[in-house]
Amino acid sequence: MRKNFSREEIVEKMESVPAWYHRIELAPGVVTPGINDSPTYFSLFEFPEDCSGLRVLDIGTRDGYFAFEFERRGADVLAVDYFPAHRTGFAVAAELLNSKVVHQQANIYDISEKTHGTFDVVLMLGLIYHLPDPMLALDICRRVCRDRFYLETQVIDRAFLKQDGTMTSLAELHPELSETPLMQFYPNNALNNDFTNYWAPNETCMQRMLEENLFQVDRIVSNGPRAVFECHVRSDGALEKFNKLSRGLA
Repeated sequence: MRKNFSREEIVEKMESVPAWYHRIELAPGVVTPGINDSPTYFSLFEFPEDCSGLRVLDIGTRDGYFAFEFERRGADVLAVDYFPAHRTGFAVAAELLNSKVVHQQANIYDISEKTHGTFDVVLMLGLIYHLPDPMLALDICRRVCRDRFYLETQVIDRAFLKQDGTMTSLAELHPELSETPLMQFYPNNALNNDFTNYWAPNETCMQRMLEENLFQVDRIVSNGPRAVFECHVRSDGALEKFNKLSRGLA
């Protein structure tokens, strides 16, 4: 049953969350104080306005901005995150928005077609550079995706980390590097003092990795040190056979 909250109750519940990442409008004029400008971030993508009948998987949902927005547009959404809902702002936001989005605590490597089924839209936003095995993660996403895939990540085209801790562009290092598939590894806490940052590709590398995992890249949006990749699934019997062989699945 839908519950109506007073403005005071909404603000009190919002302030009970120690740290917000997304900026979610919980009521007119009441927006969570996230460090991520989620509405502007959302506008970088060309998501469908009407998502009625679509099944959506949001991997690494965090506070749930994208999951709730797809629900608002009519989609049936499964939100997955490594943290439980009460450890982020998701639980509070879902309660205040009267959301029916299903939240599941799981690692991306636990996702499978057998357990979760398949989805019309799969989101993996701000996640792949946190993963020790990005190619396996992309393979998992492809296996559960039946149409559209959206990925956002740190890239090194305009943010290559030098030994002294400063950033430069690949073009400044050498004009051909932007066109060469490259990925930079971050040992320990080299990037932003964060031990969970492992890798960042350049845009060319990310596109090739997506293609290798049977996604066709339709659009790339550069955004400072980050980039958005919009894709659809494709078929390639020979490549699929090779991918299975390389992972011991043939």
